[in-house]
Amino acid sequence: AGEGGGGGKASEDLDFSEGSAPPRDEVVERVDISKPSRIDDEDDDAAYSDEEDVEDVGDDGNAEEFDARKKAGKKRRSWLSGVLGNSLVQGVVGKSSLDDEDLEPVLEKLKTNFMNKNVAEDIAERLCESVAASLRGRKLASFSSLSAMVRTAMEEALTRILTPKRSVDILREVRAAKDAGRPYTIVFVGVNGVGKSTNLSKVAYWLLQHDVKVMIAACDTFRAGAVEQLRTHCKRLGVPLFERGYEKDPANVASEAIKAAGRQGCDAVLVDTAGRMQDNEPLMRALSKLINMNDPDLTLFVGEALVGNDAVDQLSKFNERLADLNANARKTKLIDGIVLSKFDTIDDKVGAALSMVYTSGAPVVFVGCGQTYTDLRRLNVKSVVKILLSAK
Repeated sequence: AGEGGGGGKASEDLDFSEGSAPPRDEVVERVDISKPSRIDDEDDDAAYSDEEDVEDVGDDGNAEEFDARKKAGKKRRSWLSGVLGNSLVQGVVGKSSLDDEDLEPVLEKLKTNFMNKNVAEDIAERLCESVAASLRGRKLASFSSLSAMVRTAMEEALTRILTPKRSVDILREVRAAKDAGRPYTIVFVGVNGVGKSTNLSKVAYWLLQHDVKVMIAACDTFRAGAVEQLRTHCKRLGVPLFERGYEKDPANVASEAIKAAGRQGCDAVLVDTAGRMQDNEPLMRALSKLINMNDPDLTLFVGEALVGNDAVDQLSKFNERLADLNANARKTKLIDGIVLSKFDTIDDKVGAALSMVYTSGAPVVFVGCGQTYTDLRRLNVKSVVKILLSAK
């Protein structure tokens, strides 16, 4: 049954447990709020303090890019001298062309730097191999030309990986679904405790700011308290909740929710699912059934930016299991996009974003970077590349 709520204010105190809001000077710019609005459950996002690697989600639906030069006063060491070391570079100046002997020590330094930034080892290695292939045999005139050559090749490789092959324009797709006379459906999946419900509520708030009528579907019929947690979010956001309690088939609940949303004139249905480990066969089978039966417009994998390689493994296994379990389906549905939660806690360890996109081919659609409904951002590819290449 549908259930409405109160005023939908982003500035309300949403602390569901004990704790205080982060200091104001540690929190990124937000959209017209008067005080922090905590969404503080087991999926808590801490205060975000680095503005370079995310973009604000603007009122027109496009990312309003943060100025990466806000921190221009912070001097970084020369990229090559810091990451590669002067001796490595100077040793090859004057040679007619670069060979494997020249490149190997340089690339080992690069690989170590990437791994220190939380890039998965095998991905760091493959990335360096591809750059080596592009540089091998190139002529080297001077120190500066080597610096430019290596940096340009690496920037191009990183940018190519992080730039999505599929553009996810949720607002445009919502409008298209509305024109077709049906609600747009987003399913949120992931392991336990990564922030699915928290980030689902942030996406709901973002959609509301763009005049999209939202319904939330409680399809986590497994975890005690999951429905009540969503009910609290729905009341504060002022959106209807569709729920059937616990121990019900999540696929059927999602199907009923989508039909109810259509009857009530809702533009979008956000489907919450149970957190599950990728090797939990019964829960993965239930998720596969939900996706195959309801054919959502978008399936978003929510993963923690902090855990790095674990999130890469989780995402890979989710896709593998969905592919295996849907092998006989008319159309195999995999992960369409990524939401990185707790992005504010990682400092310069941004490598998980690179690793997850490289592994899955799915773009990072949003990053969660704070404790209020407005703390949802777009990934700033240029700034992430800059951080990955820095010697910090």
